[in-house]
Amino acid sequence: MKRYAPAKINIALNIKGVLENGYHDLDMIMAPISLYDEIEIEPSDQGQDEIVFVGMEIPKHNTVQKAVELMRQAAGFSTHYSIRIHKNIPSQAGLGGGSADAACVMHAINEMEMLCLDTEQLIEIGKKVGADVPFCLFSRWARVQGFGEVIQPIQSDWKFSILLVKPKEGVSTPEAFKMWDRSNRVQYDVDLVQRALEKENAELLFTTMANALESPSQELLPVLEQIKDDIYGEGIVQAMMSGSGSTIMGFSVDEEVLEYAKKQLEPYYEFVEIVQVGS
Repeated sequence: MKRYAPAKINIALNIKGVLENGYHDLDMIMAPISLYDEIEIEPSDQGQDEIVFVGMEIPKHNTVQKAVELMRQAAGFSTHYSIRIHKNIPSQAGLGGGSADAACVMHAINEMEMLCLDTEQLIEIGKKVGADVPFCLFSRWARVQGFGEVIQPIQSDWKFSILLVKPKEGVSTPEAFKMWDRSNRVQYDVDLVQRALEKENAELLFTTMANALESPSQELLPVLEQIKDDIYGEGIVQAMMSGSGSTIMGFSVDEEVLEYAKKQLEPYYEFVEIVQVGS
């Protein structure tokens, strides 16, 4: 069976504080994008799971392995799987690549084992795998709160293109949050961003979107500020980091501007792509 695991972006990311369990209390707006990892998954007779990542070195203990083990514990099946993942989503990019892979494999196993688990049941398992896994299981425009487990759909089928630019270096999510803990903890109004999405108002979106982790991540990786300057220099009207980085998103209602910026920036950065949001 061949499946596709779409990456995600954050159109808004606010941190309200720290929860009693130690996780950060988040308020985000997230969307899937047209950047996918390709996953081949089949039952295996080897007596153990075999997980291979093509195009990227991934630790032995990864989100996919954890997802399979938790699915097996929760549902009680004994099948082992051969899983081959062709990586297109860069790591430490704020695009949820590992979470997307885990969610995709969970959906596949749910279907192959005929478990009939609904989305809420999968999310209960997925939140034990990683903070972005519940959204990746949902994979539609959504307001995401708590530590990532509270998901409310946003009634929007808006689709538009953006530019993604990522340097070779990544940002450690735990380190970005630690840096935020030591910062001024600026708060942002996510309600305004949601209103822009529901109205499909690009001007309002560009003036309200914000990411509380952007400044902390720039302190960890100063090249992010240079990327934003380079993006603005090519005529892009708004630029913002996704998640904890290190991908910077460039926004414009003019597709030709996005294409021109892509051509200009490709020689200088490791990953430069135009993707569709809301796909």
